Amino acid sequence: MGKLKKITALCTALSLIAGCGVTASLPEDTTDEAEEKVEQETPARAQDDFYRYINEDVLKKLSFRPGEVSSSGAFDQKIIEDQVKGVVSEVASGSGYEKGTEEDIIKTAYDLYSAYDFESSPVPTELDGLLREINDASSVDELLKIDAKLQTDYNITNLFNINIDSNYFSPEDMILVFQQYHDFMGVNFTTLEDTYSPLNSVKKSASAYYSALGHDKDISDEVGTELGHIAMDIYNSTDQELLHADMTYNYFKIYSLDEMQGILPSVDLVKYIENLGIDSQYCGEFAVYDPAQLESLGKILTEDNLEALKAWKMASLGSMYQKFIANGYDALKDLVIIDYDPRETQIINEIYNSFPAETDPIYVEKYYSDEADNALISLCDRIKTEYRVLISGADWLNEATRQGLLNKLEKIEYVTGADSVRHDASEYASLPADNYFEYFLSYKKKKFQEKIELLKNGIPRDKVLMNMQTFNACYNPSLNNITITVAIMNGAFFDLNADFYTNLGGIGMVIAHEMGHGFDNSGVLFDENGKYNPGWVGAEDTAALEKRNSQAVDYFEDNFTVLHVYHVDGEQTLGENYADLGAMECISSIPETDEQRKLLFENYARIWCTKKSEDSVISQIDEDVHSPEVIRVNAILSTVNSFYETYGLKEGDGMFIPAEKRISRWH
Repeated sequence: MGKLKKITALCTALSLIAGCGVTASLPEDTTDEAEEKVEQETPARAQDDFYRYINEDVLKKLSFRPGEVSSSGAFDQKIIEDQVKGVVSEVASGSGYEKGTEEDIIKTAYDLYSAYDFESSPVPTELDGLLREINDASSVDELLKIDAKLQTDYNITNLFNINIDSNYFSPEDMILVFQQYHDFMGVNFTTLEDTYSPLNSVKKSASAYYSALGHDKDISDEVGTELGHIAMDIYNSTDQELLHADMTYNYFKIYSLDEMQGILPSVDLVKYIENLGIDSQYCGEFAVYDPAQLESLGKILTEDNLEALKAWKMASLGSMYQKFIANGYDALKDLVIIDYDPRETQIINEIYNSFPAETDPIYVEKYYSDEADNALISLCDRIKTEYRVLISGADWLNEATRQGLLNKLEKIEYVTGADSVRHDASEYASLPADNYFEYFLSYKKKKFQEKIELLKNGIPRDKVLMNMQTFNACYNPSLNNITITVAIMNGAFFDLNADFYTNLGGIGMVIAHEMGHGFDNSGVLFDENGKYNPGWVGAEDTAALEKRNSQAVDYFEDNFTVLHVYHVDGEQTLGENYADLGAMECISSIPETDEQRKLLFENYARIWCTKKSEDSVISQIDEDVHSPEVIRVNAILSTVNSFYETYGLKEGDGMFIPAEKRISRWH
């Protein structure tokens, strides 16, 4: 869990205000004089607060949309949402699509949803029967068989949270993974750290579904309360460090079938896996993240808890299919959230949220060009070249480690919009289209079957694993690749008409950041072939890396504050801070003049321009592995020598850090 670090007096240097350089709110224990001082802040100087210097005019104009606690000045993500919804609308208005294509699926789903009367239509016989089948289960074994069917036929997450993922110890293979529960029936576990009150929603939902099947209201409430206690037990057994970890590879452990049966002694695991539609040949070994949580989960599988477990599975079914179920049972009416949007908006929102895999390739074709991809790949190659120079010059590494890191660098691949491919239309051509429920159900089942196929075929390194309409970029250590989505190639991040150095400070920084994750405190544990192998870096170099880790933790904790009084947790944010630090060392070595460096530094500050509520900033410091935006700008630039030279920083300036206290990822 993140540690919220607080000091009782303002720093002597100009205080940093995370996310908003114009917000003046301070904790109550700060003096009135300090509040007045902040309210009357003069315009920022580049040498004192570069984040505010670049962004303060934009920050003054930013406001929050209803229900939101942040607003970005770098790019309005609603533009992407509107573009994708525009794809839905455009496709829906057309006709004559080849059966099974993305357009056909969107058009069919749109028409069927439009024709479906959710308020008056009876609960589909199949769903009503399934709820009653759960209700009539007479044993835990019988319920587990139904649970497996919920996964295979309805794509509802199974009780054990089993997924199919890469085997970090053998990256060319896939493996069945018991994931850690991060939430329970919509209640995020991080919210339970201070109070159990959010579990009232678990009780309410479970009680409603149990009551809907004809049980007495008081008994249903008791069952809901029991399920709330089960949720508490699972939460209390959860590894809290893993719950808050960003890079979770250290927790990935391989277990044999015999070892798994020791964790889940009451479960016939092979039979359960076979009921999921997975061949028993994949039961030789499993991966587990949180064995204590899994063992706790196994212990609740008793006949004494059967009714609460049944309520859990009813509510799980209802969570995905509630729009088809809720209006059919009086007990569920209170769970229905009334949507006041126009009918057309509701339909488009449904397709947007339920069929992103279908809108994605159309979005790419419409909004991504060969010219943009060529510019992106060229930038990736340029950044890789600079990393090659940095790693080659890291004389604190021994030659074997340096060469290993260079080999790993050379093997990094880029996944872009150009790698987006359409699915085989013939595989989707026969989806039943009698009504929206049948179509939605068959589509969800198809998606789970495709996931099972990954066990047989693995994942190619150029496969798009993240929707290109998602505003994001990521590094995958097992595949040793970087995904840069089409959505992030917008706004301050990338502009085909902008100069090279402006784009270098935008999308170039993002690329360098993700590439840097291959060599951060977690990514460096994967060798050049993507295998999780902490021992591949020698003991001497490991000690040197750990020393640098400690220096980085101290640098971020000791020199910077947010909201005037809070320090980031250097351990919690180490991986992301390292990726930022290495990225800036990389890209700032490319410009040759002050003017070029200014273009880079200024756009780097712009891409992090974000206004946030004070509560959301405090939550970020406590829970997030990413430092607040102002830290990502000022703390990083305060340790870059070329920034000092470009802006003439000197002792006494707000961003000045003595040379001996500055840190470096590679030098």
